[in-house]
Amino acid sequence: MKIVFAVLQSLSANGICANAVIKECLRRGHKVVWICNSEAAAPICMEGLEFAEVAPRWIDAQLARFGNRSFIKKTLVAINRVAMFRALRSWPLVSKRYSERVSKAVAAASSDADIVIGAYTQIDAVIAAHEAKKGNPRLRFIAWYLDSFTGGHGPRFLDAEEIERRGKCWNRQLLENADAVVAMESSRRFHEERCCDEPWFDKLRFLDLPLLDISEAPDLQANVESSKTKTIVYAGTLPKGIRSPEFFINVLSFIPDESCCVLFVGDGTNRTLTEACARDRRIEVRGRVPHEEVSRLLSSADYLLTLGNRLANMTPSKIFEYMAFRKPIIATYPIDSEPSLPYLERYGDTLMLDERGDPSVAAEQLVGFLNASHEPISFDELKTRFWNNTPSAFCDLVETIGGEDGR
Repeated sequence: MKIVFAVLQSLSANGICANAVIKECLRRGHKVVWICNSEAAAPICMEGLEFAEVAPRWIDAQLARFGNRSFIKKTLVAINRVAMFRALRSWPLVSKRYSERVSKAVAAASSDADIVIGAYTQIDAVIAAHEAKKGNPRLRFIAWYLDSFTGGHGPRFLDAEEIERRGKCWNRQLLENADAVVAMESSRRFHEERCCDEPWFDKLRFLDLPLLDISEAPDLQANVESSKTKTIVYAGTLPKGIRSPEFFINVLSFIPDESCCVLFVGDGTNRTLTEACARDRRIEVRGRVPHEEVSRLLSSADYLLTLGNRLANMTPSKIFEYMAFRKPIIATYPIDSEPSLPYLERYGDTLMLDERGDPSVAAEQLVGFLNASHEPISFDELKTRFWNNTPSAFCDLVETIGGEDGR
């Protein structure tokens, strides 16, 4: 089959999800075209993947170009806020000209395609996929809501009721000719309670973030060497106000011996981290490194560390990469609604430390976890527990939709 993905921000979290699914589609022998914004970084290179780039909004292009220059960035952000305010009446459609460019590119790529997939955000991708289907009725159309639209977040000038009203209005227009509407499991309750009377409700299919790729997961041995120094690895950024290493560093201070060493990869500028590294030789900090090197470090670790997220609606993608290694995971959480917790609870081999608790008590729990024996979860069990988080689950749906008329 020829499949067209309209996922406009290839470097975003949605782009990471699309990348995982597209890789699986290519493995299965499908031809794939990815419609995305022309971005500062070079397009992702995968054999057999065709890119069709769209010129982004002017302001987005300038932010990408000058985002590292403080004064220029502040000016551009201010201009963008004015533009967004002016577009408030038409939100989530911000720029009609940009939307027309996206629709033109998607229509051209879809002329001989079997399936077109439009991913929100941005709404322009779903609009383009809808219009491509209207112009080519034989085309199958899947609307992919990786982010919540109806019932989700919007401009702070709009209240929740207005966002919901607009979401339902747009969806009635865009989903009338969809063959399937894929939403995230996290939005199931809202849709079942508030959208059950919508004309597109029967087309809903609930999957989840497709980031658990077990096709290339390494084969592991049980961690049985209880006497050796344990290596703990954290991979990822540490954005201020969202995620902090402070609690875990405090916990580590209550473990005075050399029973463990901790490597933080991905953020070499966090002040709390660099100060801790200077006074505790068990802590090592590295800045950004190629993803292949990150994977090597995760593979060689004894334990993987994830630090709690303060945003309840922002599930860190790295926990799915962690689980693919089938290693014991140490997790901290600052809020009860930390978005990783449901996944980590299902994973099972996880020590969860409440950042609001006593670090000395957490240290005792950590020592017990480090000294315990850990048997890797089997591939089959991982598939069973997290099937909806695999790229294969989404690709199965795509093949089912694409095969309904015998193509």
